[in-house]
Amino acid sequence: MTNSELTAEAVATGVEELFSGLGPVRVVRPLRQGRNHASWVLESTRGQLVGKVLRGQRGAASLERLAEHRRVCEHGVAVPRLLAFTESSDAVAGRPLTVLEYLPGMDAEEALPALEATAALEVMRETGAALAQLHQIPVDAFGDAVTGLSPISTSWDAVIAHRVGTLRTAYRDVADVPGPLIEEGLGMLLGMAEDVSAVAEPAVSHLDVYPPNILLDEEGGFRLLLDLEHLRWVDPVMDFVKPAMWMFPDRPKWAKAFAEGYRSTAEWPCRWTERLAVATGLELLTGVEYWTRVADHAMREDYVRRLHAWVGSGGADHVWSMISSATRCA
Repeated sequence: MTNSELTAEAVATGVEELFSGLGPVRVVRPLRQGRNHASWVLESTRGQLVGKVLRGQRGAASLERLAEHRRVCEHGVAVPRLLAFTESSDAVAGRPLTVLEYLPGMDAEEALPALEATAALEVMRETGAALAQLHQIPVDAFGDAVTGLSPISTSWDAVIAHRVGTLRTAYRDVADVPGPLIEEGLGMLLGMAEDVSAVAEPAVSHLDVYPPNILLDEEGGFRLLLDLEHLRWVDPVMDFVKPAMWMFPDRPKWAKAFAEGYRSTAEWPCRWTERLAVATGLELLTGVEYWTRVADHAMREDYVRRLHAWVGSGGADHVWSMISSATRCA
């Protein structure tokens, strides 16, 4: 069964087999698909559920990430409740299958353009506060390279050095990449990480915060952070990179409200600017390799453009510089 052959009926069957006592499970409608997952709303004797199939994740990585999702729920963070999961469901060709609670609401990407300005700012504040709450969940060390959730080091620069080595190896197998730019970026990343390692502390991080992964309630208020498939133990400043890339361009008021919400729940990270430079560089250098390898030419060109700007500015090119007065370490 290829990704294109995955059917809603197969997912419903898998959920019936995984979750005993549901009775017949009926497909209601599909949800927005991600690059690595497909989900459907399902009707059961326990009410509506979400059946989600992970397309690319198998083995220890998927199981540890799902277990971490459950731990996040137990700490009261605003995320969907995880009801059941299996590493391999025969109904969906051996892929991981997850059952989550279904909560009605609106995709933020679709809903935000229609909201009043003050309502949109409140969504940003509450999203920032939810992210800060996630970052308060205790972890002992930065995560390993495979799952991101097994403790490997208490030193952020050691983690970055390992990532740089892995990226250098990966780039050898990728054709048509801007070699000098990549090498300059990797060297910059190593030096910047060593500079901030003393203040960077590990935290549970979402790593995919942008509008499609934010659920609003039916009145347009923040409800949940969605899609926790990228959870890792990293420097929490990593979680500010994608909002800057995909939510805040030309919207400095949104960025400021997001920062206000974060600070209402947790202290702002010390040496913010320097740590953000590291986080941005790691995202871009990882992304150029990934988007080139999977042949997504539009995303590759976007990341290459951003990487040129990051390298050329010495790591200072990011939207958060517009709100520096609101983001000083307490």
